[in-house]
Amino acid sequence: MIKPLVALLMCTSTMLNSSAHAYYEKGCEDPEYHQYIKNQFAHFETKNRRLLADTLRDYERSLATSKNPYQVIADLSRHLKYSAQFEPISTVTAKIDRIFEHADRLSSEQQIAGDAFDNFSSETHSVGIARAWIAYRQDNHELAFAELLKSIEVSGSAVLSSFGPDFELVRYIYRDGHIEPVVAYINKTEEFWTGSRPDGLRYVWLKMIKAECKIQFDFVDTINALELGLSVIDVNKDYGISR
Repeated sequence: MIKPLVALLMCTSTMLNSSAHAYYEKGCEDPEYHQYIKNQFAHFETKNRRLLADTLRDYERSLATSKNPYQVIADLSRHLKYSAQFEPISTVTAKIDRIFEHADRLSSEQQIAGDAFDNFSSETHSVGIARAWIAYRQDNHELAFAELLKSIEVSGSAVLSSFGPDFELVRYIYRDGHIEPVVAYINKTEEFWTGSRPDGLRYVWLKMIKAECKIQFDFVDTINALELGLSVIDVNKDYGISR
């Protein structure tokens, strides 16, 4: 069932944008927009390659100096999302195994404390995303999409509920033309990622998908959708709607 806010946004979108001026004259097919998205993908790759090195350094530092085992596991799980994109499959697999080795070394009390705090949901999500990347890089798309959805079978995650799940792989599989798993992933995030901001993002992304627009799966899409002339509400404005 469509949430009341999203339903209202969809019903009023045309009225609220009747005077909007599209920045991209040819809409979603505008060559300038396509070049913009291409440049964004190049930017994401450059940034993620830098973060690959930065997060590895953070993990190695915490491994050598930190007395907090949760910090060590968290740093490795953050590194894993970048490792899965660029490093050899064998290296990524070894780092996934290492996360579980770190977890196995926790005392029973530490494991209980970790479960009570966040159910290790962020780390589990990172492992699931890494496994999805591995399968996708090996052209096993069915397994990749299954692992992608499995990665957000979470409950009680303060981090994922606040900041949302990873969209790096979603960005690439959508670019490659795989629509259904992207829509399934977006819809499934409603189970734990709630509030006006995620509602607005889901609403804009699904409208862009329906219009067959290129998407970068970032908050800037809420602006791009308007610049493309799509009939969507500006979710960045407050129209006095109770949220």
